Amino acid sequence: MLIIEGWLHFAPGEIEKFSEAARIMVEETRKEDGCLLYCFARDMNDPDILRISERWADEAALDAHSKSPHMAAFGAGLAQVERIGADIRLYAGDEVRRIM
Repeated sequence: MLIIEGWLHFAPGEIEKFSEAARIMVEETRKEDGCLLYCFARDMNDPDILRISERWADEAALDAHSKSPHMAAFGAGLAQVERIGADIRLYAGDEVRRIM
């Protein structure tokens, strides 16, 4: 399993311009084969930060996702808003255990 976790930090007010593109991205991505989890959430302490959580069955599923039309549309939308920073990381997760 592959796990992606990170954040995008938008300039003040910019996340609002991007919210519909983000909503569509989540909706379409959750339909993809090999998508185990796909979530965006606004940070509770800084509403200009979008938190990203993803889980993929394997590299093939993630590769297909990166080539999807909705990923291209998402990237185009992201290019139209001002971001302050980003940090998104990919982890290999072979062992999973529930903690709550």
